[in-house]
Amino acid sequence: MDLLNVKDIDIYGTNCVADVSTDDGDCVRFVSAKEKYFDVKVDNGTLTVTQKSRNLLLRLISGRIEFKLILPRGFNGRLRYRNNNGGLYIKNAELADIELSTKNGKFDISSVTANAFSLKMKNGSIAFKSLTVRDACAVKCKNGDVKVESVTAAALNISCNNAGLFAADIKCKKIDCVTSNGVISASALDADELRLETSNGKINAMVIGARDDYRLVAETYNGSITVDGVPSKSVSDASSHASKKLTAKTSNGDIDVRFM
Repeated sequence: MDLLNVKDIDIYGTNCVADVSTDDGDCVRFVSAKEKYFDVKVDNGTLTVTQKSRNLLLRLISGRIEFKLILPRGFNGRLRYRNNNGGLYIKNAELADIELSTKNGKFDISSVTANAFSLKMKNGSIAFKSLTVRDACAVKCKNGDVKVESVTAAALNISCNNAGLFAADIKCKKIDCVTSNGVISASALDADELRLETSNGKINAMVIGARDDYRLVAETYNGSITVDGVPSKSVSDASSHASKKLTAKTSNGDIDVRFM
């Protein structure tokens, strides 16, 4: 289905999986083998894709319903996605604001540029690779691991419960990663202000810059602290005049911070 004059996109689903990509076409295209299960319309420049209601038995029989949105390469509108059970895959896209939420599902995002980015999820997994956000990137989840790689943003905020956080090659003014009942493993972090906190889990971090560039605060109640291979009971540079700040805290677990 070819869709003309689309400026923004809203997706409302119950148990669908959306695959968003780009090509050299001149309009947005909606593709699904089960097109009859969706209402698709364009009104005042906004494309709305709504999954039709189905009874419980039909949902159990048919499972999750997939569809594709293929955007012209120059498309740069807003993407809003609301779903109960399903997933979203975005690849090679440049968008305005991205707002995503689901109760149960999976998000897999790669080679995407946006002005602002927000994501909320209760149960599932989240993976970013090569994500550039001009403003803030905010992620909230309750149960599921979060993996982010090659992310550039003004600020990165990840807040989770019962989840592990894995980050690599992150460049932001401010990085704020907080979880409970999960490990934090991060490498190649480049930020002026960096906070890594978990309640039950270890923290391993490799930070770009020299040790003297940072005011470091590292605390754990049940575990060891190691900074550049040197063990310590606790570290607090709160009175330091260093230009950058790094805070690493856990209640149960080891902390290992290295500067590179």
